[in-house]
Amino acid sequence: MNYKNKTIRSALICYFVIVVFFVTLRILSYLGVLSFLGSTGEIIANIFIQIGFLFSISIFLFAGLQKNKPKDVFVFYGYKKMSWKAVFYAFLIGIIVYILNVFVAAFFNSILMAFGYTFSSSISSGSYPFWLFIVNLIMTAFLPAVCEETAHRGMLLKSMSTMGAKKAIIISALLFGLLHLNIEQFFYATIIGLYLGYISILCDTIYPAMIVHFMNNAIGVVMSYAVSNKVPLNAMFSWIDYSLANNPLIGLVFVIALIVLLAFALKALTRLLFKETAVKNINRLQIALITQLEREKYLSDVKNIIEDKPVKEEAVIEFEKFDKIYKEQMIDTGNGSEIDNALLNDEKVSKNEKLSKALLIITFLLTAALTLFTFIWGVI
Repeated sequence: MNYKNKTIRSALICYFVIVVFFVTLRILSYLGVLSFLGSTGEIIANIFIQIGFLFSISIFLFAGLQKNKPKDVFVFYGYKKMSWKAVFYAFLIGIIVYILNVFVAAFFNSILMAFGYTFSSSISSGSYPFWLFIVNLIMTAFLPAVCEETAHRGMLLKSMSTMGAKKAIIISALLFGLLHLNIEQFFYATIIGLYLGYISILCDTIYPAMIVHFMNNAIGVVMSYAVSNKVPLNAMFSWIDYSLANNPLIGLVFVIALIVLLAFALKALTRLLFKETAVKNINRLQIALITQLEREKYLSDVKNIIEDKPVKEEAVIEFEKFDKIYKEQMIDTGNGSEIDNALLNDEKVSKNEKLSKALLIITFLLTAALTLFTFIWGVI
C-alpha cells in the first residue's frame, strides 16, 4: 500500500472509531441510560466526547497508525503560525458566517416544518447565571471549535486532500454535518463545513476554521444568554424582527440586500485572510529557501577556491539537492511536516483501497441513519 492510501485509511479508521462512540452515546442517551449523570455529568461527558474522542483519537491514534510523532501530526493538520491581523479577519468572518447561517437555518427549518417536524426548544425558561454562560461558552463554542475542527478540517480534510481538494472538502463537510446526529443541524452545519474546508485549504492553516467555528457557536450562546436575561441586545433584535414581520415587502428587500452585502464582505475578507496566511507563509518559505541556496552557493564557491577550481558565475544545483533543501525549509519554517514530505514523494492514490471505501460507506450510513431517526422522532 502506498503512503497516500495508508494516510487515508488511517484517517478513516480513526473517524470510524469516533462515529461508533458518538452513535453509541446518542442511542444510550435517547434510551435514558445516561440520565443518572444529571447536568454535571453532561458537562463531564461533553468534555470526554470532545477531548477524549474527537481530539485525542484524531491526534494520537492517527499518529500511532501513521507511526509519526504527535507534533508532526499537528503541523500536518494545519496548526501553523498566523498573524494577529489574520486572527482579526477570521473573527469578522465568524460574525458574518453566523448571520448568514441564521438565514440558511431558517430556510431549511421551514422545509422541515412543512414535513411536520417539531423543533426542540434551545432556550431555557429558568435562570441563566453568568457562570453558566461561561461554562456554555467553553462547552458549546471553544471545545467544539478546537476538537471538531481537528477531526474534520485537520485529519479528514488533509488526509483525503490527496484525492483532490474538492472531493476532500465535500466529504469532510458532509461528515461534519452528519456527526451532529441531528436533522435540525445537518443542513447548515454541512454548508458551514464546506466554507470551513475551503478556507482551510486556501489558507493552509486550521486556525481560521477554528475561529469562525468558535464565533458561530459563541454568538449563539451570547444570544441565548441575552434572551434569558433580557439584555438590551435581545430587545434590539426583537424590534428588528417585529418591524420586518409587520412589513413583509420591506423585510424581504432588507433581507436580500443584507445577504448580498454580507456575501461581498465575506468574499473580500476571505481574500484578505488568504493574503495574511498562505501568501505570507509562502513568502517566508521563499526567503528561507533563497537564503539557504545562497549559502550552498557560497560554500560551493569556497570549496572550488580551496581546490583551485573555477568558480561558476551562475548557481547550479542538482534537483535532488534542491528537493532536499526545499523539504527541510518547509519543516523549519513550519510550512510542512514529515507527513507532507512523504505524501509529496508518493505515487498517485490507488483506486482499489477496499477497506477505506468500506469504512467511508459504513460511516456515512451510520451517521445518516441516526440523523434520519431524529427527523422521525421529531415527527412522532
